This record gives sequence, C-alpha cells and structure tokens, in this order.
Amino acid sequence: MNFIFGIILLAMFILALRVIWATALQLLSAFKHVAQTFHHYRAQRLARHRLPVIMPRSREDMDWLAISDSVRQEIQSRNRETNRELERLELQYQAKQKTIKLYEADIEIAKLERELLKIKPMTVAVEIAPKPRRRTKKAIGPAMVDDKSAKTAQQVFQLREALKGNANGLPINQQARH
Repeated sequence: MNFIFGIILLAMFILALRVIWATALQLLSAFKHVAQTFHHYRAQRLARHRLPVIMPRSREDMDWLAISDSVRQEIQSRNRETNRELERLELQYQAKQKTIKLYEADIEIAKLERELLKIKPMTVAVEIAPKPRRRTKKAIGPAMVDDKSAKTAQQVFQLREALKGNANGLPINQQARH
C-alpha cells in the first residue's frame, strides 16, 4: 500500500514539474514578444526624428523617352484588353437580344395558333348539315368565317417560314410585301 501511495505522489510531483516548466516557457515567449514590440515601437519613434534619406544620384542619366514609351505601351495594352472585353460583352448582349426576339416570335406564333383553334371550331359548327346532292355550282357554307381563318392560317405559315429563314418558299407577290 505504501508502494502504491509512493508511486501516486511521484506521478503528481512529475506532473507539477511539467506544468511549472510549460508555464515558464509560455512566460518566456510572452516576454520576448513584448520586448520585440517595444523595440519596434522605439525604432519607429527614432526614425521619425532622423533626417530624410536622400538617394544617391545615379551615374547614368535616366532615359525618360524610353520610360515614357514603355508606360505608353503598357497603357495601350491595357486599353486593348478592355476593348476586347467590351466587344465580347457586346456580342453576348446581341446574342441575348436575338434570343429574346426568337422567344417573342414563338409567343406570337402560339397566340396565332390559339386564335386559329378558336376559329376552327366555329367553322365546323357553322357549316350546314350535308343534304342530298343536287346539281348546284356553289358550295353551301359560311364565306366570311372561312376567309378569316384562311387569312390567319396564311399569316401563321408566313411567320413560321420567315423564322426558319425560308423566304424563298413564299410566292413572289408575298415576298414583295415583306
């Protein structure tokens, strides 16, 4: 029992020494840091009171023309880079504008198709039921509604052809109107 008690006391003594040693090292590093900070502050205060440093004159005269040329070239190269960036952004803007116009044309086509679908059921509903065939020269049916639906269908067809870029597919008299 005394042996175990002795080992516990020895372990506690060793731990206490390690804690004291670590604390002493931390205090030493803190003192070093404070000393460096104080030295740095003192050097700054002394530097304020000194005379300004004058650089010695170079043996060769400066070539101001060469320096100005290099600065001019650097400015021009920077300007070219910004111009390239501006051109790239302008191209992106134009592409987005064309995409927006295509979407608007698609929306217009969808509206025209919806109107066409509204008109088509009216033409079917207005038509007269077929009667026995007689020898007549005119077909019986609503002339005004058919004319309007044909006109709308023709407009939708023309718009689709124009968007596809097939302007040659239109008859000559319709190409002149566009």
